[in-house]
Amino acid sequence: MKRKVIASVLGIAGSLAMVAASYGQGSVVFANYTAPSGSGATADPGVNAPITFGMTANVGGVNGISGQRVGSEFTADLLYSLNGGATYSLLTQAQAGDPLYPTALLGTDGNNGSAAGYFQGPSITIPGYSSGPISFIVEAYHGASYTTADWKGQSAAFTLNSIATGTAQPGDFGTVGGSGGSLQAFVVTVPEPSVFALAGLGAAGLMAFRRKKA
Repeated sequence: MKRKVIASVLGIAGSLAMVAASYGQGSVVFANYTAPSGSGATADPGVNAPITFGMTANVGGVNGISGQRVGSEFTADLLYSLNGGATYSLLTQAQAGDPLYPTALLGTDGNNGSAAGYFQGPSITIPGYSSGPISFIVEAYHGASYTTADWKGQSAAFTLNSIATGTAQPGDFGTVGGSGGSLQAFVVTVPEPSVFALAGLGAAGLMAFRRKKA
């Protein structure tokens, strides 16, 4: 019942990002909610992996409350690995092949009664993929990029047994046929100051102390 309610709120019937006629290389639906479909050995349980605040803080104009879902002030993008998770690459908009990627989240920050915490992006292309397992990490952040964000977080890495190629209908970040991995819910937090930043503050404080003492 809960998944049906969420699907109704988001307006997702499993078809939003699956309207393209053909796809190059590998492709997958970039979304953290998709409805279950199919049955038996080919059943797809769908994805329900909302993004929430992992701490309570007011930073960068975002008033985050621990446990509540983030909203449209946040953006989601994707890291992918073709070598079993040994190395990950950031998927760019040019590679993804759609202007809606990276994708803004839905709803309003902290409003758990809305579509907050979810993103519904397009079917995106994964360059260099031909067949076999592929690993992903989803990122969410507030700001111009994940690197410079004042709020950010990553999902746990997960591996899908395969993704669609050619003209096949792209699947989602869920588990098909009871094996492989799936996207799980995750949190965003305010990054701790870097060691260098702390060292700089410490040095500045020490100099001020010495001047005052002199």
